[in-house]
Amino acid sequence: MLDERESALLKTINGLCGEGGFKIAEAGDLLAAFPPSWGVERAQLDRLVRALESRRYIDVKYAEDGVYCICPLPEGRRYFEEASAARREGELGRRENFFMAALGGFLGGLIGALLALIPLLMRA
Repeated sequence: MLDERESALLKTINGLCGEGGFKIAEAGDLLAAFPPSWGVERAQLDRLVRALESRRYIDVKYAEDGVYCICPLPEGRRYFEEASAARREGELGRRENFFMAALGGFLGGLIGALLALIPLLMRA
């Protein structure tokens, strides 16, 4: 799982490279992926690029003087698809749990009410 900085950088790289193949990107283009509040600088950008490359999300042909020749690998393209699928599965699980708990509460209340009525019906 990537942290939010790596994820933002990978998303930008996927957007720059679009249909695939190596693309030339300057450090400024890649730094635009981060909000100023994160305080990401060139040195940190280099570490993030190397981290994505070591995890096999991107391939880097060269990285010199703030110019990168990069290409997202299939794993890097699939990352966001798999993350959104896992998020959807989690939402479905929560909904299912809610409805099962509501159904259990309703049935428990119904059975309790019927058991409370049995003595009244036995007297009649």
